[in-house]
Amino acid sequence: MGFGDMSKKVGAKLKAKMNKWEQDGIEKEKKRKGCNFIEELGAELLSKNGKVKTADALAGKTVALYFSAHWCPPCRGFTPELAEWYTRDLAAKGLEVVFLSADQDETAFQEYFKEQPWLALPFTESSKKDALSKKLGVNGIPCLVIFDESGALITKDGRAAVSKDPTGSKYPWNK
Repeated sequence: MGFGDMSKKVGAKLKAKMNKWEQDGIEKEKKRKGCNFIEELGAELLSKNGKVKTADALAGKTVALYFSAHWCPPCRGFTPELAEWYTRDLAAKGLEVVFLSADQDETAFQEYFKEQPWLALPFTESSKKDALSKKLGVNGIPCLVIFDESGALITKDGRAAVSKDPTGSKYPWNK
């Protein structure tokens, strides 16, 4: 193989590598942009101590949007586990969970939210929950969708990620 042929081969390999880097960059940017869920949640969330400003409560945190309902048996099984893991390890690592209720009425929402140690979208904001559910492709509950501090989607299957790693040793589950 002459120098010219070798130069063409190296050039082709370099071009392919650069195209892959460019494509990877485009994919990372798409992932980074994710969903502007903080704005979509609205100005305020509920905490155990009343209302909190959404932007302040979620700033700089990995956020898990938890779609769930009191009437749902799998949810009733997963919620206590998630609450235990959150309280024991995950909150200290910087995870904030926001409950988005699929309950049928305010009473069921309030009863279920009492069992949860994290934030919630007010029940009266169900249209915001519906919009996020549609945008994120939530097809069933319980569903845990996790975003990093910048709002980039980490996983739509946060339930599996957290269940496999309840202590958060691989937190934030995007590696």
